[in-house]
Amino acid sequence: MTRTDIIDRVTELNLPAGQWAVHASGSMVMHGLLPEANDLDIVARGTAWRAALDLGTPVAGRHDLVVRHGSDVEIWSGWYDEDVDQLIDTAQLVDGVPVVQLSAVLRFKERLGRPKDLAHIDLLRARIDAAGDGDDA
Repeated sequence: MTRTDIIDRVTELNLPAGQWAVHASGSMVMHGLLPEANDLDIVARGTAWRAALDLGTPVAGRHDLVVRHGSDVEIWSGWYDEDVDQLIDTAQLVDGVPVVQLSAVLRFKERLGRPKDLAHIDLLRARIDAAGDGDDA
C-alpha cells in the first residue's frame, strides 16, 4: 500500500476521529520512510473499535482481537500490551491521517525483532536520531 492507498482506505473506513491511528509499516509509509507496506494495521478504541465490529467478526491475534477488512486492512483492539490510548492520543496527523509516532513503531519492531523488521529498525533509528531530540520527525 502506498501513501495514496492508505489515505484512500482510511477514508473509506470513515472511522471516528480521535479513536484510531495507523501503526507499523503504514506509519513508516506515511512518514516517507517506505514507499509501500504489505498491509495496513490500525489500532482502534471506543467508537472506532465498535465501528470495526460492524465491518467484520473479530478473531484472536497474538495478543489482541483483530477485524480484517478486505485483504489488506487489519483493525486491532490493542497492540502487544502497549497503551492504546497513548498510541492514539499521541498520534501525529500526516496528510490528514493519524499515525502512531515513529518512536512507538521502533519500540514495536525492536520488540518483535523479526527478520523483516531489521531494515525498518535502521530507518526508524536514523530518522529519530536526525530529529535530534528524541521526538519524531
